Order: sequence, then C-alpha cells, then structure tokens
Amino acid sequence: MPQFHEKTHVFIRHGQTNWNLEHRFQGQSDIPLNATGREQAAEAAAHLSDFALMRAQSEPDFAWDAVLTSPLSRAAETGQIIAESLELPVIGTHDGLMERFFGEAEGQVVTPENWQHIDENFADVEPMDAFVQRNLEALRQVLEQHGDKNLIIVTHGMWIAKTMSSLVGEVFEVPANASVTELTAESKKQLLNGQ
Repeated sequence: MPQFHEKTHVFIRHGQTNWNLEHRFQGQSDIPLNATGREQAAEAAAHLSDFALMRAQSEPDFAWDAVLTSPLSRAAETGQIIAESLELPVIGTHDGLMERFFGEAEGQVVTPENWQHIDENFADVEPMDAFVQRNLEALRQVLEQHGDKNLIIVTHGMWIAKTMSSLVGEVFEVPANASVTELTAESKKQLLNGQ
C-alpha cells in the first residue's frame, strides 16, 4: 500500500456564505452556502478535474478516490457538490476539520480592532495554540485512516491557513472560497514525524 506522502491530498475551502459576504465571524456556527457558494463549489470540481488530468501526465493512473469534509453544512455541501460532479464517494466527516470556535464573536462583524484583540474582546474563543494542535491531530488521523487514497478534504479558511502555516513554517494566508491547496509530500512527512 502506498504511504500517505506518495498520494495526493488537497484542501478545499468551502464555498461562500452570506456571513462571508457580510464579513462576520462564522467559526462553528452552521451557516449554509449561498447561491454563489454553490457555483464556486461547482467551479472547484472543474478545477479538480483539470488537476487530475494534469497529474495524470506524470502519473498515468492518477484519479481522485474520495471526498472527506468538515461536518459543518457549508463544507459538507461543498463536498457533496464536488463529489457528485466528479462521481466520487463522500467517505464521511471529521469533527477536527471544523473551523476555529470563535465563541461570543460568532455572528459579529469582523473589524481590525475586534480581530486584533479577539481573545480579550470576546469570551470562549478557542485558543490559537489549541486550534492548531487540534488541526494537526485531525490531519494525522485523516491521513492514517485514508492515506491510501487521493483525497479531497473540504474544510475552512482559517483551518487551512493555520494548518499550512504550521506545516511549512511561514505565514499562509486564508485561501479564497472554494480554492484548492495541495498538501506537499514534505509537509506530510513533517506531520508524520510529529512536528
């Protein structure tokens, strides 16, 4: 069986929601996709199809195997749209793929002031260190359980940014809605080694 660093794993940020449009903290509030978000998910599926065609030039047998998502509906629906378009199974959800919990900030409009001082201004915000450790542990579990698959992982913007920043050792910006971020073999090896 191939090791997980030999397979392809990508993160997809869920499509747009109304709270994205309104610049509100979403966190673990279960906000659904809007019409634009559903269109973005379909576009992501097309990008993933193109990705597979390009990868097949160097790996002739390359094909996506499955989709795994955060349980929040905006990620789950994005994943379902992608899976249906690419004729793939959705093999489940993982709670550890959920966005950072923003506590009392959820639903509030993001401003430079409340973003800069979120931990002081709002109660019950998930500490950043705990969030990053949760992300890395969830990713380890996903790769251990599904590392033999070329896997599409649908999750959240800050989740992707902070996980990638931790793995690559430099600032990784929050990706656009429904964009594709590939997890490198080097990052997977670092994760396996417990970094």
